[in-house]
Amino acid sequence: MVTGTEGDDHSVVAAKPASLTHLMGVRGLVQASVLLVLLIAVFWQPIRYTMVHRWIHDASWSFGWLVPVFSVYFLSCNTYRLAATKIRPSYVGLVVLLVSLVCYMATLWIYRFAYPRALTVIGAIAGLTLLLAGWQVLRIAWFPIAFLTFSVPLPQTVYVKITTPLQILASNVAAAVLSALPDVHAEASGIVIDYSHGSVLGHLNVEEACSGMRSMMAIVTLGVAMAYLGVRPFWQRMVLVVMCVPIAMFCNVMRVTITGVIHVYEHTSLGRALGFKWLTGDTPHALLGLATFLVALGLFTLLGWVLSNLYVTDPDGEAGSEHVPGH
Repeated sequence: MVTGTEGDDHSVVAAKPASLTHLMGVRGLVQASVLLVLLIAVFWQPIRYTMVHRWIHDASWSFGWLVPVFSVYFLSCNTYRLAATKIRPSYVGLVVLLVSLVCYMATLWIYRFAYPRALTVIGAIAGLTLLLAGWQVLRIAWFPIAFLTFSVPLPQTVYVKITTPLQILASNVAAAVLSALPDVHAEASGIVIDYSHGSVLGHLNVEEACSGMRSMMAIVTLGVAMAYLGVRPFWQRMVLVVMCVPIAMFCNVMRVTITGVIHVYEHTSLGRALGFKWLTGDTPHALLGLATFLVALGLFTLLGWVLSNLYVTDPDGEAGSEHVPGH
């Protein structure tokens, strides 16, 4: 018996939850384990240096640890569908696996590009899945596998080109908001905001105080995950994905503006009364960053709720029967 919303990609099969042994058998599970160990051994360099090293030492990609965890969770959400899926290995997966290996060797010895080298790991995982389990399983597992792309740090030059315009936008908006405050004048020059408050002059470096590079990809990753989870039509998922960048921009602007207000008023009586002096330390600033992601999560949740309540289908299931919720 199949339940779920018609047209949704996540129909749920009311079957007994699948285990790896049930899906692949003992022999298949042993083969998969051996191949997985060999895969990690072959691709150890991009896994360790291009990905794990950046997760540890680059704060902009510290969220990378969570991406594989979410991928496993997404896959576990489909255990009912996997239980009803037949394992039919496809040798097309061997071709995909070999192409990934060839591309990996090319980036290792000829072109020496770290980013595409790391992407070959994801291609190899897809090829291995297809080789061992077949197209039906890959159709279920494609998103958890593709989601791993968010764990691969972009080249620094590309990342800066993407996020710098967002930082400039955030500094301009923050300067405008600060100028609207009593006795405050602020002007933005690139990612630097020069301000005056009474006789106090100062500046705020947006890159240091609130770098869009540290939040842009993390918020986009969060938005894509939110779009995948839950039962909703494909067009609603696409709306959530498209809104990732605007929500990331809004959150970055909000963070820059709040940081600017704290820096402007930290030495004033108002700032002392509100504890702004305490808020200039590294740990409270990190907490402000966490609050930014909570705001992003709230915005994605609100948007998902609005999309889900745009219309209500008539219980009889007649096409085109829509009405405004509550009427």
